[in-house]
Amino acid sequence: MLSEFGGATFEPAEGAEWFGYDTVSTKEDFAERLAGLVEAAVDSGLAGFCFTQFTDTEQEINGPFSADRQPKLPVRELHEILTRTRAPGRGAS
Repeated sequence: MLSEFGGATFEPAEGAEWFGYDTVSTKEDFAERLAGLVEAAVDSGLAGFCFTQFTDTEQEINGPFSADRQPKLPVRELHEILTRTRAPGRGAS
């Protein structure tokens, strides 16, 4: 189980305090980065993962949902990314 797992932060305003793992500048970049993280976790054979910040909280703005619970991507796209299954022949059997 991967207990510390997270996404990317949209580039903060210059001088803004933030904490995150990576920055992206567009929704497309965010979707690509999130999909890559999920793919790596799922295909590794882990039993599962827990998203570090499901929603943004104060300075941690790296969740798939904003602090006011608005999705950063269309809900259908988030669902497709977050519920992908392991590729055949990848990870633990």
